[in-house]
Amino acid sequence: MNRTWKLRDIVLMAILAVVGGGIFYGWDLVTAPLFGPAMGPAVGAMVNGIWWFSGSLVAYIIRRPGAALVTNFISAFFEFAFGSPYGAGAMISGLIQGAGAEAGFAVTGWRRYGLGSMLLSGAIGGVGNVIQWLTQYQGYTYTLGNIIGYIVVTLVSGMVLAGLLPKLIGDALRRTGALRNFEIGRQHRSGRKAAAQ
Repeated sequence: MNRTWKLRDIVLMAILAVVGGGIFYGWDLVTAPLFGPAMGPAVGAMVNGIWWFSGSLVAYIIRRPGAALVTNFISAFFEFAFGSPYGAGAMISGLIQGAGAEAGFAVTGWRRYGLGSMLLSGAIGGVGNVIQWLTQYQGYTYTLGNIIGYIVVTLVSGMVLAGLLPKLIGDALRRTGALRNFEIGRQHRSGRKAAAQ
């Protein structure tokens, strides 16, 4: 595993982090009705995974330790700067959800970026979300059934929206040839050569 960040990795990370911040902000506005008092907590949990997908996407492409954490935090900073209704809480979310996603990649020593690793990273990112929901957003005041429902749905949302979705996007971008100079492209070529030998 190459741990050294190259300039192109940093540039790509910065671009996708800003784009992610814009998506986070838009998601704040579009999904706000799902978190209203008339909805159960599990309803809003269905869409949670989007708030840590940018970290997983960049980590999947450049495959460097710290990529998920740093990217997600920068995205959350821009979400806050764009005027997120969650205020500074958005940056706390970016930090702990990004740390969760990063932990998912750390489990394999940042050596595996297959579907299993992506789903694991997405799910663990949800752990950060649950911690913040229980504490900052008073999730602990709900019934045990609602809390369990929120946890399960958030982890599944993370697997799908912050695990599977970034993998599909990264693979689609790789097939265009645009990522051939990044680690995702290099490892794909190495895998094809090994399979041909």
